[in-house]
Amino acid sequence: MLREWQKQCIAKLIEQYNCKPHALVLATPGAGKTLMASYLAKQLLEDRKIDYVVCLSPSKVVCQSIQSTFEHVLKRPFNGQLGALGVSRTYHSMLNINELITNLSSSRVLAVFDEIHHCAGDGKSQGNVWGLSLLSTIHSLATYTLSLTGTPWRTDTLPIPLASYSNPEGCIQCDFTYDLNEAIQEKVCRAPNITAIDTNQVIVRRGRERNTYCDIQDLIENGDISYRVILRQPEAIKHMLSLSIQKLSELRITSPNTGGLIVAASYTHALQIQTILSEHFSKSATIVSYKQEDSAELIDHFRHDTNEWIISIAMISEGTDIPRLQVCCNLTDVTTELYFRQILGRILRMTTDQTAIGYMFILAEPNLVKYAERLNQAIPDSYHYEKTSHLLDSIENSDSHSSINGNHQSNDQFSFSEFEITDLLLKKSKGSVEQPAIAELSMSLFKSKIISYHM
Repeated sequence: MLREWQKQCIAKLIEQYNCKPHALVLATPGAGKTLMASYLAKQLLEDRKIDYVVCLSPSKVVCQSIQSTFEHVLKRPFNGQLGALGVSRTYHSMLNINELITNLSSSRVLAVFDEIHHCAGDGKSQGNVWGLSLLSTIHSLATYTLSLTGTPWRTDTLPIPLASYSNPEGCIQCDFTYDLNEAIQEKVCRAPNITAIDTNQVIVRRGRERNTYCDIQDLIENGDISYRVILRQPEAIKHMLSLSIQKLSELRITSPNTGGLIVAASYTHALQIQTILSEHFSKSATIVSYKQEDSAELIDHFRHDTNEWIISIAMISEGTDIPRLQVCCNLTDVTTELYFRQILGRILRMTTDQTAIGYMFILAEPNLVKYAERLNQAIPDSYHYEKTSHLLDSIENSDSHSSINGNHQSNDQFSFSEFEITDLLLKKSKGSVEQPAIAELSMSLFKSKIISYHM
Protein backbone atom coordinates (compact mmCIF):
# COMPACT_ATOMS: atom_id res chain seq x y z
CA MET A 1 0.00 0.00 0.00
CA LEU A 2 1.39 3.33 -1.05
CA ARG A 3 1.76 6.26 1.30
CA GLU A 4 0.08 9.53 0.47
CA TRP A 5 3.30 11.28 -0.54
CA GLN A 6 4.12 8.41 -2.92
CA LYS A 7 0.70 8.63 -4.58
CA GLN A 8 1.04 12.41 -4.99
CA CYS A 9 4.56 12.08 -6.36
CA ILE A 10 3.58 9.45 -8.95
CA ALA A 11 0.61 11.51 -10.12
CA LYS A 12 2.76 14.61 -10.53
CA LEU A 13 5.51 12.77 -12.41
CA ILE A 14 3.08 11.06 -14.78
CA GLU A 15 1.64 14.45 -15.65
CA GLN A 16 5.09 16.04 -15.95
CA TYR A 17 6.36 13.32 -18.30
CA ASN A 18 3.82 14.53 -20.87
CA CYS A 19 6.01 17.57 -21.47
CA LYS A 20 9.34 16.93 -19.75
CA PRO A 21 11.26 13.62 -19.85
CA HIS A 22 13.51 14.16 -16.83
CA ALA A 23 12.47 14.36 -13.17
CA LEU A 24 14.28 14.78 -9.84
CA VAL A 25 12.70 13.66 -6.55
CA LEU A 26 14.14 14.59 -3.16
CA ALA A 27 12.70 12.50 -0.33
CA THR A 28 14.12 11.98 3.13
CA PRO A 29 15.96 8.67 3.76
CA GLY A 30 13.58 5.92 4.79
CA ALA A 31 10.52 7.47 3.17
CA GLY A 32 10.17 4.80 0.48
CA LYS A 33 11.70 6.24 -2.69
CA THR A 34 12.38 2.83 -4.23
CA LEU A 35 8.82 1.64 -3.71
CA MET A 36 7.50 4.84 -5.25
CA ALA A 37 9.78 4.39 -8.27
CA SER A 38 8.62 0.79 -8.76
CA TYR A 39 4.95 1.82 -8.82
CA LEU A 40 5.75 4.68 -11.18
CA ALA A 41 7.38 2.16 -13.51
CA LYS A 42 4.38 -0.13 -13.17
CA GLN A 43 2.00 2.61 -14.24
CA LEU A 44 4.17 3.65 -17.18
CA LEU A 45 4.30 0.01 -18.29
CA GLU A 46 0.54 -0.39 -17.94
CA ASP A 47 -0.01 2.83 -19.90
CA ARG A 48 2.30 1.39 -22.60
CA LYS A 49 4.61 4.38 -22.38
CA ILE A 50 7.73 2.29 -21.72
CA ASP A 51 8.94 -1.22 -22.47
CA TYR A 52 11.83 -1.56 -20.08
CA VAL A 53 13.31 -0.14 -16.84
CA VAL A 54 16.99 0.35 -15.99
CA CYS A 55 17.88 1.15 -12.35
CA LEU A 56 21.31 2.38 -11.27
CA SER A 57 22.42 2.58 -7.64
CA PRO A 58 25.63 3.15 -5.64
CA SER A 59 26.25 -0.31 -4.18
CA LYS A 60 25.63 -4.02 -4.68
CA VAL A 61 23.52 -4.20 -1.52
CA VAL A 62 21.22 -1.42 -2.68
CA CYS A 63 21.18 -2.86 -6.20
CA GLN A 64 19.86 -6.18 -4.91
CA SER A 65 17.27 -4.46 -2.74
CA ILE A 66 15.98 -2.50 -5.75
CA GLN A 67 15.75 -5.67 -7.82
CA SER A 68 13.72 -7.36 -5.08
CA THR A 69 11.32 -4.42 -4.74
CA PHE A 70 10.71 -4.09 -8.49
CA GLU A 71 10.14 -7.84 -8.89
CA HIS A 72 7.62 -7.76 -6.05
CA VAL A 73 5.68 -4.84 -7.53
CA LEU A 74 5.90 -5.78 -11.22
CA LYS A 75 5.37 -9.51 -10.66
CA ARG A 76 8.02 -10.19 -13.30
CA PRO A 77 11.77 -10.90 -13.26
CA PHE A 78 13.99 -7.83 -12.97
CA ASN A 79 17.36 -9.43 -13.64
CA GLY A 80 18.06 -8.26 -17.20
CA GLN A 81 17.55 -11.70 -18.65
CA LEU A 82 15.04 -13.00 -21.18
CA GLY A 83 11.50 -12.19 -20.05
CA ALA A 84 12.55 -9.54 -17.55
CA LEU A 85 10.99 -6.09 -17.46
CA GLY A 86 14.21 -4.43 -16.42
CA VAL A 87 17.58 -4.63 -14.71
CA SER A 88 19.21 -3.24 -11.58
CA ARG A 89 22.92 -2.39 -11.73
CA THR A 90 25.49 -0.35 -9.82
CA TYR A 91 26.93 2.90 -11.13
CA HIS A 92 30.34 1.27 -11.31
CA SER A 93 29.07 -1.23 -13.87
CA MET A 94 28.79 1.75 -16.19
CA LEU A 95 30.39 0.14 -19.25
CA ASN A 96 27.99 -2.79 -19.21
CA ILE A 97 25.04 -0.46 -18.71
CA ASN A 98 26.13 1.60 -21.71
CA GLU A 99 26.22 -1.54 -23.83
CA LEU A 100 22.83 -2.63 -22.52
CA ILE A 101 21.15 0.69 -23.21
CA THR A 102 22.75 0.94 -26.63
CA ASN A 103 21.23 -2.42 -27.50
CA LEU A 104 17.87 -1.09 -26.33
CA SER A 105 18.09 2.15 -28.25
CA SER A 106 14.98 1.26 -30.20
CA SER A 107 13.00 0.57 -27.00
CA ARG A 108 11.24 2.94 -24.67
CA VAL A 109 13.22 3.00 -21.43
CA LEU A 110 12.66 4.48 -17.97
CA ALA A 111 16.05 5.05 -16.32
CA VAL A 112 16.03 5.36 -12.52
CA PHE A 113 19.07 6.90 -10.81
CA ASP A 114 19.10 6.05 -7.10
CA GLU A 115 21.09 8.52 -4.98
CA ILE A 116 21.92 10.54 -8.06
CA HIS A 117 24.63 12.58 -6.34
CA HIS A 118 26.94 9.59 -6.82
CA CYS A 119 26.97 10.34 -10.53
CA ALA A 120 28.98 13.53 -10.94
CA GLY A 121 28.56 16.32 -13.43
CA ASP A 122 25.74 18.14 -15.20
CA GLY A 123 26.91 17.64 -18.77
CA LYS A 124 29.24 20.65 -18.56
CA SER A 125 31.10 20.41 -15.26
CA GLN A 126 34.00 18.06 -14.68
CA GLY A 127 33.03 14.88 -12.89
CA ASN A 128 33.55 11.16 -12.77
CA VAL A 129 34.21 9.82 -16.26
CA TRP A 130 31.58 7.14 -15.88
CA GLY A 131 29.16 9.75 -14.52
CA LEU A 132 29.46 12.02 -17.54
CA SER A 133 29.27 9.06 -19.91
CA LEU A 134 26.16 7.86 -18.16
CA LEU A 135 24.48 11.25 -18.50
CA SER A 136 25.26 11.46 -22.18
CA THR A 137 23.93 7.97 -22.90
CA ILE A 138 20.79 8.25 -20.80
CA HIS A 139 19.83 11.68 -22.09
CA SER A 140 20.07 10.52 -25.67
CA LEU A 141 18.38 7.12 -25.32
CA ALA A 142 16.05 7.04 -22.32
CA THR A 143 12.41 7.92 -22.88
CA TYR A 144 12.14 9.09 -19.25
CA THR A 145 14.57 9.50 -16.38
CA LEU A 146 13.85 9.56 -12.66
CA SER A 147 16.60 10.81 -10.35
CA LEU A 148 16.20 10.01 -6.67
CA THR A 149 18.08 11.52 -3.74
CA GLY A 150 17.72 11.88 -0.01
CA THR A 151 20.67 14.27 0.13
CA PRO A 152 20.68 17.30 -2.19
CA TRP A 153 24.42 17.91 -2.31
CA ARG A 154 27.75 16.25 -3.04
CA THR A 155 30.80 16.12 -0.81
CA ASP A 156 32.98 17.51 -3.61
CA THR A 157 30.41 20.26 -4.32
CA LEU A 158 29.86 19.22 -7.92
CA PRO A 159 26.33 19.83 -9.20
CA ILE A 160 23.86 16.97 -9.07
CA PRO A 161 23.24 15.52 -12.53
CA LEU A 162 19.93 16.03 -14.28
CA ALA A 163 18.91 18.79 -11.86
CA SER A 164 17.87 22.37 -12.59
CA TYR A 165 19.59 24.95 -10.42
CA SER A 166 17.99 28.05 -9.00
CA ASN A 167 21.22 29.86 -8.13
CA PRO A 168 25.01 29.65 -8.61
CA GLU A 169 25.44 28.20 -5.11
CA GLY A 170 23.90 24.93 -6.30
CA CYS A 171 20.53 25.06 -4.54
CA ILE A 172 18.53 22.65 -6.62
CA GLN A 173 14.99 22.88 -7.84
CA CYS A 174 13.35 19.50 -7.43
CA ASP A 175 10.23 18.31 -9.18
CA PHE A 176 8.93 16.79 -5.95
CA THR A 177 10.17 17.16 -2.38
CA TYR A 178 9.27 15.22 0.75
CA ASP A 179 11.29 16.34 3.76
CA LEU A 180 11.91 14.81 7.16
CA ASN A 181 9.50 17.17 8.92
CA GLU A 182 6.65 15.89 6.80
CA ALA A 183 7.78 12.29 7.18
CA ILE A 184 7.83 12.54 10.97
CA GLN A 185 4.44 14.22 11.15
CA GLU A 186 2.93 11.53 8.94
CA LYS A 187 4.69 8.78 10.94
CA VAL A 188 6.67 7.67 7.91
CA CYS A 189 10.04 8.22 9.61
CA ARG A 190 11.34 8.28 13.14
CA ALA A 191 12.42 11.53 14.78
CA PRO A 192 16.22 11.68 15.20
CA ASN A 193 17.88 12.18 18.57
CA ILE A 194 21.58 12.95 18.32
CA THR A 195 23.90 12.85 21.33
CA ALA A 196 27.24 14.62 20.89
CA ILE A 197 29.79 13.57 23.50
CA ASP A 198 32.40 16.14 24.53
CA THR A 199 34.91 16.63 27.34
CA ASN A 200 35.64 19.78 29.30
CA GLN A 201 39.22 18.78 30.06
CA VAL A 202 41.78 17.14 27.81
CA ILE A 203 45.37 16.79 28.97
CA VAL A 204 48.10 16.02 26.43
CA ARG A 205 51.47 14.90 27.79
CA ARG A 206 54.64 14.51 25.73
CA GLY A 207 57.47 13.61 28.00
CA ARG A 208 57.47 16.24 30.73
CA GLU A 209 55.41 18.69 28.71
CA ARG A 210 51.78 18.98 29.77
CA ASN A 211 49.03 20.95 28.02
CA THR A 212 45.33 21.16 28.86
CA TYR A 213 42.53 21.75 26.35
CA CYS A 214 38.94 22.60 27.15
CA ASP A 215 37.14 20.30 24.71
CA ILE A 216 37.53 18.13 21.63
CA GLN A 217 37.43 21.09 19.27
CA ASP A 218 40.23 22.83 21.19
CA LEU A 219 42.19 19.58 21.22
CA ILE A 220 41.91 19.10 17.47
CA GLU A 221 42.53 22.72 16.52
CA ASN A 222 45.26 23.59 19.03
CA GLY A 223 46.53 20.34 20.50
CA ASP A 224 48.05 18.77 17.39
CA ILE A 225 45.78 15.74 17.92
CA SER A 226 43.76 14.45 14.97
CA TYR A 227 40.19 13.20 15.17
CA ARG A 228 41.39 9.78 14.04
CA VAL A 229 43.63 9.55 17.10
CA ILE A 230 40.70 10.35 19.39
CA LEU A 231 38.46 7.82 17.67
CA ARG A 232 40.80 4.91 18.27
CA GLN A 233 41.29 5.52 22.02
CA PRO A 234 39.95 2.43 23.86
CA GLU A 235 38.43 4.44 26.71
CA ALA A 236 36.64 6.77 24.30
CA ILE A 237 35.30 3.78 22.38
CA LYS A 238 34.18 2.11 25.61
CA HIS A 239 32.29 5.22 26.69
CA MET A 240 30.57 5.65 23.34
CA LEU A 241 29.66 1.95 23.24
CA SER A 242 28.34 2.02 26.80
CA LEU A 243 25.87 4.79 25.94
CA SER A 244 24.79 3.03 22.76
CA ILE A 245 24.45 -0.36 24.44
CA GLN A 246 22.42 1.12 27.28
CA LYS A 247 20.00 2.75 24.84
CA LEU A 248 19.66 -0.37 22.71
CA SER A 249 19.04 -2.50 25.78
CA GLU A 250 16.25 -0.16 26.85
CA LEU A 251 14.61 -0.38 23.44
CA ARG A 252 14.91 -4.16 23.24
CA ILE A 253 12.85 -4.56 26.44
CA THR A 254 9.72 -3.76 24.45
CA SER A 255 11.07 -4.54 20.96
CA PRO A 256 13.50 -7.49 21.17
CA ASN A 257 14.21 -7.26 17.45
CA THR A 258 15.72 -3.75 17.62
CA GLY A 259 19.25 -3.55 16.23
CA GLY A 260 22.23 -1.24 16.54
CA LEU A 261 24.71 0.07 13.97
CA ILE A 262 28.33 0.98 14.71
CA VAL A 263 30.13 2.86 11.92
CA ALA A 264 33.89 2.37 12.07
CA ALA A 265 36.71 4.31 10.42
CA SER A 266 38.57 1.33 8.95
CA TYR A 267 38.68 -2.44 9.03
CA THR A 268 41.33 -2.46 11.76
CA HIS A 269 39.24 0.03 13.72
CA ALA A 270 36.23 -2.27 13.34
CA LEU A 271 38.25 -5.17 14.72
CA GLN A 272 39.25 -3.02 17.69
CA ILE A 273 35.62 -2.13 18.36
CA GLN A 274 34.53 -5.75 17.99
CA THR A 275 37.18 -6.83 20.50
CA ILE A 276 36.10 -4.20 23.03
CA LEU A 277 32.46 -5.19 22.57
CA SER A 278 33.33 -8.80 23.28
CA GLU A 279 35.84 -8.43 26.10
CA HIS A 280 34.39 -5.43 27.93
CA PHE A 281 30.65 -5.75 27.29
CA SER A 282 30.26 -9.46 26.41
CA LYS A 283 28.54 -8.48 23.18
CA SER A 284 28.99 -9.96 19.74
CA ALA A 285 28.85 -8.06 16.46
CA THR A 286 28.98 -8.75 12.73
CA ILE A 287 31.53 -6.78 10.70
CA VAL A 288 30.69 -5.81 7.13
CA SER A 289 33.24 -4.15 4.88
CA TYR A 290 33.95 -3.50 1.22
CA LYS A 291 36.88 -5.89 1.73
CA GLN A 292 34.53 -8.82 2.28
CA GLU A 293 33.00 -10.57 -0.70
CA ASP A 294 30.08 -11.82 1.38
CA SER A 295 29.13 -8.44 2.89
CA ALA A 296 25.83 -8.33 1.02
CA GLU A 297 24.90 -11.75 2.39
CA LEU A 298 25.96 -10.75 5.92
CA ILE A 299 23.82 -7.62 5.76
CA ASP A 300 20.84 -9.57 4.48
CA HIS A 301 21.26 -12.11 7.28
CA PHE A 302 21.43 -9.35 9.90
CA ARG A 303 18.37 -7.71 8.36
CA HIS A 304 16.23 -10.77 9.15
CA ASP A 305 18.02 -11.85 12.33
CA THR A 306 17.60 -10.64 15.92
CA ASN A 307 21.28 -10.05 16.74
CA GLU A 308 22.05 -6.76 18.43
CA TRP A 309 25.00 -5.17 16.65
CA ILE A 310 26.48 -4.78 13.20
CA ILE A 311 29.75 -2.89 12.56
CA SER A 312 30.09 -1.24 9.16
CA ILE A 313 32.96 0.22 7.21
CA ALA A 314 31.40 2.18 4.33
CA MET A 315 28.79 -0.52 3.70
CA ILE A 316 25.62 0.57 5.50
CA SER A 317 24.94 4.12 4.45
CA GLU A 318 22.45 5.39 1.94
CA GLY A 319 19.80 3.11 0.53
CA THR A 320 20.58 0.11 2.73
CA ASP A 321 17.27 -1.02 4.15
CA ILE A 322 17.50 -2.53 7.66
CA PRO A 323 14.39 -1.09 9.33
CA ARG A 324 15.08 -2.66 12.72
CA LEU A 325 18.18 -0.44 13.17
CA GLN A 326 17.29 2.22 15.74
CA VAL A 327 20.58 3.06 17.49
CA CYS A 328 23.79 4.22 15.82
CA CYS A 329 27.23 4.72 17.35
CA ASN A 330 28.99 6.87 14.76
CA LEU A 331 32.76 6.37 15.06
CA THR A 332 33.83 7.03 11.48
CA ASP A 333 36.33 9.79 10.73
CA VAL A 334 34.40 10.86 7.65
CA THR A 335 33.06 14.23 8.75
CA THR A 336 31.19 15.45 5.70
CA GLU A 337 27.56 16.50 5.98
CA LEU A 338 26.61 14.13 3.17
CA TYR A 339 27.87 11.07 5.03
CA PHE A 340 26.48 12.32 8.34
CA ARG A 341 22.98 12.52 6.83
CA GLN A 342 23.31 9.18 5.08
CA ILE A 343 24.27 7.34 8.25
CA LEU A 344 21.54 9.03 10.22
CA GLY A 345 18.99 7.91 7.65
CA ARG A 346 19.72 4.26 8.46
CA ILE A 347 18.03 4.52 11.88
CA LEU A 348 14.98 6.54 10.82
CA ARG A 349 12.93 3.91 8.99
CA MET A 350 9.64 3.50 10.84
CA THR A 351 8.42 0.06 11.90
CA THR A 352 5.18 -1.02 13.54
CA ASP A 353 6.73 -2.61 16.62
CA GLN A 354 9.39 -0.04 17.54
CA THR A 355 9.31 3.44 19.04
CA ALA A 356 9.30 6.58 16.91
CA ILE A 357 12.78 7.91 17.75
CA GLY A 358 16.16 6.98 16.24
CA TYR A 359 19.23 7.52 18.41
CA MET A 360 22.71 8.47 17.18
CA PHE A 361 25.77 8.92 19.39
CA ILE A 362 28.74 10.93 18.10
CA LEU A 363 31.87 12.47 19.54
CA ALA A 364 31.72 16.27 19.52
CA GLU A 365 33.94 16.70 16.47
CA PRO A 366 33.37 20.31 15.33
CA ASN A 367 31.96 19.49 11.89
CA LEU A 368 29.57 16.84 13.18
CA VAL A 369 28.29 19.15 15.91
CA LYS A 370 27.79 21.89 13.32
CA TYR A 371 25.68 19.60 11.13
CA ALA A 372 23.59 18.40 14.05
CA GLU A 373 23.00 21.92 15.38
CA ARG A 374 22.11 23.15 11.89
CA LEU A 375 19.41 20.49 11.67
CA ASN A 376 18.35 21.29 15.21
CA GLN A 377 17.51 24.84 14.19
CA ALA A 378 14.51 23.54 12.31
CA ILE A 379 12.87 22.60 15.62
CA PRO A 380 13.06 25.15 18.46
CA ASP A 381 13.79 23.88 21.96
CA SER A 382 14.87 20.48 20.73
CA TYR A 383 18.42 20.86 22.09
CA HIS A 384 19.31 19.36 25.49
CA TYR A 385 22.64 19.58 27.26
CA GLU A 386 23.75 17.37 30.11
CA LYS A 387 27.05 17.01 31.90
CA THR A 388 28.42 13.85 33.47
CA SER A 389 31.15 13.33 36.04
CA HIS A 390 32.33 10.21 34.25
CA LEU A 391 36.12 10.14 33.99
CA LEU A 392 38.26 8.53 31.32
CA ASP A 393 41.56 6.88 32.22
CA SER A 394 44.77 8.26 30.75
CA ILE A 395 45.18 7.30 27.11
CA GLU A 396 48.44 6.88 25.30
CA ASN A 397 49.00 8.15 21.80
CA SER A 398 51.81 8.10 19.26
CA ASP A 399 53.37 11.41 18.17
CA SER A 400 53.42 10.12 14.61
CA HIS A 401 49.63 10.09 14.51
CA SER A 402 48.84 13.37 16.19
CA SER A 403 49.68 15.80 13.41
CA ILE A 404 47.04 14.67 10.93
CA ASN A 405 44.54 17.51 10.96
CA GLY A 406 42.28 18.92 8.33
CA ASN A 407 38.71 18.20 7.35
CA HIS A 408 39.01 14.48 8.25
CA GLN A 409 37.35 13.35 5.06
CA SER A 410 37.79 9.76 4.01
CA ASN A 411 36.97 7.55 1.05
CA ASP A 412 36.97 4.05 2.57
CA GLN A 413 40.59 3.50 1.55
CA PHE A 414 42.30 4.81 4.69
CA SER A 415 43.52 2.58 7.49
CA PHE A 416 45.09 3.08 10.88
CA SER A 417 48.70 2.17 11.59
CA GLU A 418 49.98 -1.25 12.55
CA PHE A 419 50.25 0.10 16.11
CA GLU A 420 46.49 0.04 16.30
CA ILE A 421 46.33 -3.69 15.70
CA THR A 422 49.47 -4.89 17.49
CA ASP A 423 49.03 -2.73 20.55
CA LEU A 424 45.29 -2.65 21.01
CA LEU A 425 44.32 -6.12 19.82
CA LEU A 426 47.33 -8.22 20.79
CA LYS A 427 48.59 -6.51 23.95
CA LYS A 428 46.20 -8.31 26.26
CA SER A 429 46.72 -11.77 24.81
CA LYS A 430 50.50 -11.64 24.39
CA GLY A 431 51.47 -9.17 27.08
CA SER A 432 54.82 -8.35 25.44
CA VAL A 433 53.87 -5.65 22.94
CA GLU A 434 55.66 -2.47 23.85
CA GLN A 435 54.12 0.98 23.67
CA PRO A 436 55.71 3.38 21.16
CA ALA A 437 56.79 6.93 22.01
CA ILE A 438 53.70 8.45 23.50
CA ALA A 439 51.62 11.53 24.02
CA GLU A 440 49.25 10.88 26.87
CA LEU A 441 45.69 12.02 26.36
CA SER A 442 43.46 12.27 29.40
CA MET A 443 39.78 13.09 29.01
CA SER A 444 37.65 13.86 32.01
CA LEU A 445 34.18 15.04 32.89
CA PHE A 446 32.40 14.01 29.73
CA LYS A 447 29.75 16.43 28.56
CA SER A 448 26.79 15.26 26.51
CA LYS A 449 24.99 17.43 24.05
CA ILE A 450 21.61 16.07 23.12
CA ILE A 451 20.60 17.44 19.77
CA SER A 452 17.15 16.24 18.77
CA TYR A 453 15.83 17.53 15.51
CA HIS A 454 12.65 16.96 13.57
CA MET A 455 13.54 18.38 10.19
